[in-house]
Amino acid sequence: MQLTYSTEKHSKTSIFFSIDDSPVSEIFHERKTAIISSQNIINTYPEILQWGKTIVIDDTEPHKNLATIEKIIAELLELGIDRNSYIIGIGGGIVCDITGFVSHIYMRGVRFGLVPTTLLAMTDASIGGKNGVNFNENKNFIGSFDNPDFIIADSKFLHTLPEKQYLSGLGEIIKYALIGNSNILNILETNPDNILNRNSETIQKLVSESVLTKIKIVEEDPDDKSIRHILNFGHTIGHSIELLEDIPHGLAVVKGMNAATDISVKLGILATDKAQQIKQLLTSFGYDISYKLGENHIRLLSNDKKKEDSNIRFVLLEDIGKPQIRKMPVQQIIDLAR
Repeated sequence: MQLTYSTEKHSKTSIFFSIDDSPVSEIFHERKTAIISSQNIINTYPEILQWGKTIVIDDTEPHKNLATIEKIIAELLELGIDRNSYIIGIGGGIVCDITGFVSHIYMRGVRFGLVPTTLLAMTDASIGGKNGVNFNENKNFIGSFDNPDFIIADSKFLHTLPEKQYLSGLGEIIKYALIGNSNILNILETNPDNILNRNSETIQKLVSESVLTKIKIVEEDPDDKSIRHILNFGHTIGHSIELLEDIPHGLAVVKGMNAATDISVKLGILATDKAQQIKQLLTSFGYDISYKLGENHIRLLSNDKKKEDSNIRFVLLEDIGKPQIRKMPVQQIIDLAR
């Protein structure tokens, strides 16, 4: 199976669901190639070392910064990577974000591809061209829009994924269900055991449906100016929880989605029975959906990159599958979330 999407800034990105059906081997033979990955991925899949010159990075949030970008650029220069070369990121969302950003700025642009190895990266981080790094406590504050030539979302990588990372990716898939994909919602509500047991067929359906959902939104709004904002459901509060409480992205987003659900009810736009259905869906996969905002969370919300003056574009729900983007004062969000 192969999908493609395109935006005004990039003619085509091809998405493959098997590494054996991808163009990777051709690229390695035809162009000088640099691989950006983590030591954990290399230890698990040592064959990566045969694919190209490898640059190893620490793929944790504290190292998702400009210092890591400078380190990579220095190594790319040492390897002789130029504008006719290829850069390929193999790893989770942090590796994908960093690879895209480096490829965008190195020599003003080098072609790149992504091989996401986590559920989160396959269904979210690798798709749509958003690349970047954190700045101090501000998540993804410095970055670019640039789509890869290809993405390889091979589910074989998920068999070795730690449980917490698997559930983190599943959190983003649940988001797609709540903002509009009824097929994903049906799979989630009728096959929880298969999902938790990582049934290959069920997971492949979830991955492909998630990819299709994000492709549709990205093609409509490549620069994140309008409808693409719905992808931030759960993220405004979730990002502050992720950074301050040091929990995986998707687990923080689940808490953020629960908070956004509560705020939607308090504003009178979401029925309480629908909110209860959402909470039941989240807890059916064992998530801790509790949240509590302290002063540091508030400080991060006040610096959110989606903020315009004193307002933030906040994603609410009118119903399951019916998101609403509303400009809300930061203080109002804080008051409603407490």
